[in-house]
Amino acid sequence: MLLETLLPMFALLGLATLLQTLSGFGFGLMVVSSFTLFGIMPLTATTFMVSFLSLFNSVSLVAKNHDQINARAFKILLISGIPFMAVGYALLEYLSLGMTTWLNLLLGCAILSCCGLLLIKRKRVQPSGHAYGFSIAGALGGLLGGLFSTFGPPVVFQCYRQTWPINEIRFTLLAVFSVTSLIRLAIVPFGTLPSIDVMISALCAVPIILIFTRVGRLLAARVSASSVRLLALTMLALSGFTLIVKNVTL
Repeated sequence: MLLETLLPMFALLGLATLLQTLSGFGFGLMVVSSFTLFGIMPLTATTFMVSFLSLFNSVSLVAKNHDQINARAFKILLISGIPFMAVGYALLEYLSLGMTTWLNLLLGCAILSCCGLLLIKRKRVQPSGHAYGFSIAGALGGLLGGLFSTFGPPVVFQCYRQTWPINEIRFTLLAVFSVTSLIRLAIVPFGTLPSIDVMISALCAVPIILIFTRVGRLLAARVSASSVRLLALTMLALSGFTLIVKNVTL
């Protein structure tokens, strides 16, 4: 892969990692939207990279804090989400063959919808611990996870509706994201395989993820969480809106 492609790719990955570390969400959405908008690599390759790199943000934390995971919610989210991941992945493969414009429009709409969900404040939403709430969130998350490697927003919305301790919410989400990233990687061989260049680039990006995760943790005590959240949502919304406008006017 050419240097002029690697440099912006690493810069965008570093920014996405930093914002996720500070805000707690958005790595997949940020990487998928920015890579697609700037034409860094095809969407099928980008989603592989997101699934691969996401593991370095979550697995170690989950292993150390597995006792804080809400087992019931974890099981329901996975059982309902995994079948829809396959549906989403099949849809990605179908749309990526000659229907790129429609795929980009769908991505833009998904980003704007996710921003809307993430804008809803926890205190304004009534808690709902019913199984069907988690099932719906898991199914929607699975569809987005299969399509764009972004399982998060519906699941984040549902978990933050609960009255659980914040660490229980956090580690339940991280556990779900760890497993879904592994599953997303496992189904890649059934579709478009990433090139050797993409796999090498993903490996080379691992130090970038680790470095910017560390930088984010150091900055967390000095930066307002609400300001970072607003910045992340603004960037996501602008990228989603730009994707829609760009593809509507083609």
